[in-house]
Amino acid sequence: MATRSAATTPTTTAERWPVRRRVAFGVLLAALVLLATVTQGWAFTTAPLWSFLVLAALAAAAAATSSFVPSSGEGLLARLRGSCAVVDVAATVAGAGVALTSARDGGTASLALVLAGFALVRRLTTPQGCGPAC
Repeated sequence: MATRSAATTPTTTAERWPVRRRVAFGVLLAALVLLATVTQGWAFTTAPLWSFLVLAALAAAAAATSSFVPSSGEGLLARLRGSCAVVDVAATVAGAGVALTSARDGGTASLALVLAGFALVRRLTTPQGCGPAC
């Protein structure tokens, strides 16, 4: 039975989210917010709940997507292995897509948040590179 040593297990935020992932998160979030602004605009005064839900869904989708960025020394496709990654990618894309097409509907925006949140939680809790038994 193989155990991980304390030296290989990421313990701090900087180890779990290196600079390249944080940069990817910022770029993705900015791009998604810009895309939402262009496609449907924001309604902070007339629909604040919808605006909050869409913004939260876009942030969760950006965080889930940036978790696919490999760490230094890791292969380019190392984080896309296994059937877990397929589910995570599908939920991330679906969450962002639903958020961008919610058209000021709170129910649709909440579905987008659930999908993107599901993907983010899976990315944070599922072992990376899991095999067929994830």
